[in-house]
Amino acid sequence: MSKILKYFLILSVLAITFTYSQVSQAEMVPVGSYQKSCVDIKVKNDKLKARCTTLNGSVKKAKLKNLSACLNSISQNGDIGNIDGSLICLPDLPIVDPNFTFPKSETQINAWIYGNDLSNVYKHGWGVWDGLTSHVGNVDGVPVRAFETWNTPTNILSQIGNLPKNMSMLSSSQPLHPAKLKLELKPPKRFNKRRFKSVKKSKAKGINDGDTSIAVSVAFNPPGARHLITNKLLLQSTLNKYLKEGYTEIPNYPLNTIVVKPVYKVITSKNTTNGIYTFPGWPGTPSPAKTFGESVWGSCVYVDIKGTGKGGNSIDKGCKGQSKENTFYLNNFIHQQINKEDAQYLTDQLGLNELGKVEAGDYAILVGMHVTTREIKRWTWQTFWWSANPNKPYLPSSTDIASYRPKTMGKAPRHYAMSVAYEMVSPAQPIIGGENSGSPVIGYNPHLEAGFDPATFQIIRAINGSNGPIVHEYGVQTNCMTCHNLAMYNPSKNYKVDSTEDPYATDFYMSITDEVFNNSLKLDFSWAILGSLKLDDNN
Repeated sequence: MSKILKYFLILSVLAITFTYSQVSQAEMVPVGSYQKSCVDIKVKNDKLKARCTTLNGSVKKAKLKNLSACLNSISQNGDIGNIDGSLICLPDLPIVDPNFTFPKSETQINAWIYGNDLSNVYKHGWGVWDGLTSHVGNVDGVPVRAFETWNTPTNILSQIGNLPKNMSMLSSSQPLHPAKLKLELKPPKRFNKRRFKSVKKSKAKGINDGDTSIAVSVAFNPPGARHLITNKLLLQSTLNKYLKEGYTEIPNYPLNTIVVKPVYKVITSKNTTNGIYTFPGWPGTPSPAKTFGESVWGSCVYVDIKGTGKGGNSIDKGCKGQSKENTFYLNNFIHQQINKEDAQYLTDQLGLNELGKVEAGDYAILVGMHVTTREIKRWTWQTFWWSANPNKPYLPSSTDIASYRPKTMGKAPRHYAMSVAYEMVSPAQPIIGGENSGSPVIGYNPHLEAGFDPATFQIIRAINGSNGPIVHEYGVQTNCMTCHNLAMYNPSKNYKVDSTEDPYATDFYMSITDEVFNNSLKLDFSWAILGSLKLDDNN
């Protein structure tokens, strides 16, 4: 994929030791990971110039214009990277709308939360999305979006392994050194993996709604990645050390951390017919609540992979047949084309052998993404999914939420709906000592949590509602904040056998000092740590 997978192939050049020219301090050359694979580095007339190594080992001239603007956008731990011989500015989060601020102060966001100021919450969520989906440069003539340049857990683990053995921390100015690894695109852990070994034609009351397979990844922006690397937080031995020293939680991520979990569908020649790819279209939250995975949505979206255009504005409920209104094009999605180097890797990693090999020229389309920022103690939570009619999206989004999209947003990113969870229940409760009462706040992604049944959850607590207890037990009744609050390392568990991502919960209020955390190490709301934990300590 030229925009995502390609980047992580490109990172291979940064893991190799290079000899590069010495540059005098007078030239004010900025630090960055690009220094590990670029030589003859110079700054002149607000331009950074160098000769940088490409994927195939050749060296080409590279130039980054408007260097001062780039440096101003790197607030704390951003980076300047070499992507296949191109110099790319990698800020914490690109600011597309000049009226948007990141990171926002915790005091301000909490004022929105406790003041029930949803309009500013929606604006903030969209501002984050606008930035992370914005283009930060070009690689081989192909635009690259900000989130596509961020580090995955396996990249981070490789960098942890390269740290000096006598150092547990590095200087905050130490550049990142991405490794020779590919994008971790794989089936979600909490799904039946057999479902992803082939494209299975799902049926809802006899309806064939197309490809129900998904693949996911996790990525951290530069500040988040650096935090994991310098503190070695993806090592079991590190977590055990914190427990032995009496800590109850890991060092908290910096306030400008962003973590994303993108969700893709891979389009191959095997799951298209006459150039048309079909996948289930989200029809909205079911009522009453039930297990509602893609295979029972009973609606279709048709993607013409050969054409371009504005596309339609509706799903095909009942999958009755393709029409102008339910047909879309690749340019209506954030998408990537798969290159030769990635094809076999994807085939092997996704277990798609029954599809035949993924081939160069195939596509991956982004259908969803969890996005969380560490601006507040309990993090901000927003999730996005592709919508046929983004102006009037189905629940758990709304027309009101859609109305706050900034005008600066690109056409493809505008095709996604958003749901937010900046609190667990309403009215919002304090982080410690609150009550599990009020109205539930629902925030989930249709492609991820909607298919969860009651057996998925280990903790279910009734909310004390105005009309009696409210008990949630399905994925369409979940809240990201509640679930991620439970991210903890339990030293009594055998993670070689037990699930690394338990316990899961639906939606209810719980304090950050809840008794469920006793004798465990809290992970600052980061399930990604357990999901990628290297089991290097059996003591």
